Amino acid sequence: MLPFKVYGINLAIRVLGEPPPGVSPLHCPQGHPMRYGTVVQTGDGFDEAARSFREMPKTGAIVAFEESEEGVEGHYFYLGEDEFRILPIDAIIIAFSESEG
Repeated sequence: MLPFKVYGINLAIRVLGEPPPGVSPLHCPQGHPMRYGTVVQTGDGFDEAARSFREMPKTGAIVAFEESEEGVEGHYFYLGEDEFRILPIDAIIIAFSESEG
């Protein structure tokens, strides 16, 4: 459990070095690197701009997001050797539940 709470349509993920076993790697048509992570915490899904709730990946889901050559996607920090990101749901391209692998 992280020592803080994530709000709204944001989620905290632990970044993985490569796609986990059983997950086919995604390829960006523009050549940007794809990153993968495990969801460790989500906000409540309330999108203030739309004044509605949005579906959020469940804790434990594997997510993929694109990272441009120009910079890091989202806010990041480290706990020990693990890298974490705070990302808006719109940065997530696909989410796999643990059972889907």
